[in-house]
Amino acid sequence: MSQWIGFTNQKLYQCRLLLAQLADVQPAPPVLQQALEESALYQLRDAWLSYLAELGDMVAYRQPVRSLAELLQHAPMTTGEMRELQQLADDGFSWLAQMLAAADAQTRPAGLNQPAQVVQTMDAPVKIALVATPESPVAGWLLDLTRLIDGQRANRQES
Repeated sequence: MSQWIGFTNQKLYQCRLLLAQLADVQPAPPVLQQALEESALYQLRDAWLSYLAELGDMVAYRQPVRSLAELLQHAPMTTGEMRELQQLADDGFSWLAQMLAAADAQTRPAGLNQPAQVVQTMDAPVKIALVATPESPVAGWLLDLTRLIDGQRANRQES
């Protein structure tokens, strides 16, 4: 059993704890709400990276994994799980692509955090600023990532 499985589960649990704390302190002061949401997203991103390392470990790739693209490029073999993740990551409208974009945006100052989505029209591309909603999507992403990981792990056990 990979050491990464427990670490991935720990990061998912820590994300869940931060979101529960956020729910318990409602209405939270905006600065506390932001801190808890960002912390939860960091834990979720760490769970994602840990899961990638878990997949790399399955195919004897023992190097640090910093992204799915890196894993796909350097792993000795590409598994079905990796291909499924790549399809999700490549779909800009998927929950995974949105989660990764939000986690990436957290690494930049606030003024640079609003990524623009380019929409191709008949005439020319138009930039549309993404608007933040008052509801945090982190809880949904946690649920989606947990379901994905559990489903992929269950499929491996059946094989």
